[in-house]
Amino acid sequence: MLQAWLSVGFIVLIAIFILAYVLWRRDSRVLAVAALVVGVPLWFAWEYARPTWTTGVVTGTEVRRSDPDARGNTSDVQYIYIRNRSDRGLELTNEDSWWWLKRNSERVFNDAKTAEMRQTEMTLMWNRWRSTLFSWYPNVIAIGQAGSWPFWSLRVIGFYGMSIALWIAYFYAFVWLNRSRAPDA
Repeated sequence: MLQAWLSVGFIVLIAIFILAYVLWRRDSRVLAVAALVVGVPLWFAWEYARPTWTTGVVTGTEVRRSDPDARGNTSDVQYIYIRNRSDRGLELTNEDSWWWLKRNSERVFNDAKTAEMRQTEMTLMWNRWRSTLFSWYPNVIAIGQAGSWPFWSLRVIGFYGMSIALWIAYFYAFVWLNRSRAPDA
């Protein structure tokens, strides 16, 4: 349980609250509220898009027809089921993603079916959250052999590189705004 609280996402969230607290204590109440109003939704969006990976055995694959929408259109949704090393089950969808430049859903699903038949351990990289209330499932971005992969993936390096720039710009902007509004002594 401690591992979840020491993740990068929670450390960034704690830093947002500390920034707001410091601004509040320095009598920059409007900036403190603005830091929270901007920072918390930005953190939620970042956390939603952030890649995560797990290693385990693919226990099943399935294709389900979606319910018709308002126009009567349906689509096939591919599901991949995995049991990770701590014996926890995880259900994922397999969809193309413009955000992650993923246009190879069929290859990913084929690799998952092959891993299911062979019962080999695989590493799946995924993003998004699981919500039973909204019927949201995480989306598989990539699949590969178990091991150090996919940490050095170009997608992951690019995402975290842009993330570092985003969070530095966020914190720098509020610190700069606080300093620029301070009266000269």
